[in-house]
Amino acid sequence: MYLRLHILFGLYLWASSCYGAIYESVADLPGTKFDFVVVGGGAGGAVVANRLTEEDFSVLVLEAGPSDRDLLSLEVPYLVDLLGSEYTWNYSTTVQPGLNNKTTVFPRGYVLGGSTSINGMAGLGRVLEPYAFKVIALKRSVMDANFIFIGTFLQNEKWVPPADGHNTTGQYDPAIHSLDGMVAVSLAGYPRSTDERVLQTTSELPDEFPFLLDINSGIPDGIGYMQATINDGKRSSSSASYLGPEFINRENLHVLLGAQVTKVIQSDESELTFDIVEFSASSEGSMQFFNVTAAKEIILSAGAIGTPHILLNSGIGDARELLEVGIQAIVDLPDVGKNLSDQPSAGGRWYVNDTNTWDNIVRNLTYRNELVRQWNETRTGPLVDTPPTHILWSRLPDDSPIFERFDDPAAGPNTPHLEIGFSNAWNIPASLIPDTGNFISLGVSVVSPVSRGTVKLNSSDPLDPPLIDPAFLASEFDCGRAMSWTAYGDLVNATTDEALEEYPSMSPRFAEYGVVDPDLLVKGVSGLRVVDASIFPFVPAGHTQAPTYIIAERAADLIKATWLGSPS
Repeated sequence: MYLRLHILFGLYLWASSCYGAIYESVADLPGTKFDFVVVGGGAGGAVVANRLTEEDFSVLVLEAGPSDRDLLSLEVPYLVDLLGSEYTWNYSTTVQPGLNNKTTVFPRGYVLGGSTSINGMAGLGRVLEPYAFKVIALKRSVMDANFIFIGTFLQNEKWVPPADGHNTTGQYDPAIHSLDGMVAVSLAGYPRSTDERVLQTTSELPDEFPFLLDINSGIPDGIGYMQATINDGKRSSSSASYLGPEFINRENLHVLLGAQVTKVIQSDESELTFDIVEFSASSEGSMQFFNVTAAKEIILSAGAIGTPHILLNSGIGDARELLEVGIQAIVDLPDVGKNLSDQPSAGGRWYVNDTNTWDNIVRNLTYRNELVRQWNETRTGPLVDTPPTHILWSRLPDDSPIFERFDDPAAGPNTPHLEIGFSNAWNIPASLIPDTGNFISLGVSVVSPVSRGTVKLNSSDPLDPPLIDPAFLASEFDCGRAMSWTAYGDLVNATTDEALEEYPSMSPRFAEYGVVDPDLLVKGVSGLRVVDASIFPFVPAGHTQAPTYIIAERAADLIKATWLGSPS
């Protein structure tokens, strides 16, 4: 039973005598008041914490999960499909009519680094139309936004050689990549037998499957080499990059693990200024509630589910729906938790007569342990890569019959409808692999979905998991696109590949809809800003990892401009 003890430590933040660190106990914190309190240590939170502590600001990051340091299950790229629920929030969706009335898992990272520590490591960030640049750059014209977007993309990306150091000429376009950023991105570092066959398709059927030199070119149409957030055969997460050893020892940067934020609170109920963060953590053998204060701002970077969940528990949301679970609304913002969008995905697997597939990595524990030992000693072997090493982006033909019934929901004529990954083995779910046989797998995702869902409270208890309804395949258009690839057959086993979040949703400052304004400040209140993928008012047709890094880099600039007066 959680004890509702709002315990104050009785100490103020030491200005120079205390050095930054990763803490596992509340008692080790140097105080209860910081300039900024960042909720969540994932893609958004890690970036903001890093950039703000470049200046003379004190920053506390509250991360609900444990440390990601030195965990082979997270660091070894190929083991991603074998991850259990230990480092996720263990969420499930509500019953999904589009999935034959089934529920499905909805994995979100419960560990330092957030979902960047458990995801498929796709380093894909430029699947955007011109107006999308404007949204990412915030408040800028398309021309200025393009400049800002490319600048922040290059500021984030650090292109590195593949693990095996092979010649990568013709496998990517070096002109569009950065060598000086934070998050490592590389090509596959171990050859497999399917590589040549996948690429052969681009020469045999070039009209349908053109070769794409670089999948981050901004015009995703065709088959290209996978680019992944991997450095020397090891996952490059937001924790490893933005909270790495060279940064975490800053005297003004503090990270507390095992701290689940439950709500944000006003210190003065007569004002709509939120400056207190309530969180639960273990102390003296029991779970207790604590408060910390943000002298300048609270930054919500809890991600797709966490951010709306915290806002709703804080009384910020639809007043009628909050009252239904016994919470009195402080700010009536009906769009909180609405407009949830996710990419449904499905897998197809086929028997092949090739004995060089990697199915035994999943089947044979002894063999897998040998490969892990090789990886640990030399950073070589099959485990240095993600399961797919090539990606296909595809649009439905303009004359597709489905467009006679539905408008195209994609952001523009260069935005794909589908993403397909090619794997040299049985792919997810690994638990269902047959005892014998060799396989290839194709995973297809609807990357420009129409369907929209919700995140709602299950009760007034802030520790209860929320009700997550992504409305998978609720739109006939989504079903039509998924089934347009007839080879994939049954979609009953559809699962979440990567949550493409868009909840709070950015909107014009004085618009009655939306949750945050173009400065990412929560509407109707002071002291509260959202920095994660939940602010996107559209779904990036790709993976949210890179766009979230970019939005966080831009947000850090805006926050600095607010408090330092520098140009935005």
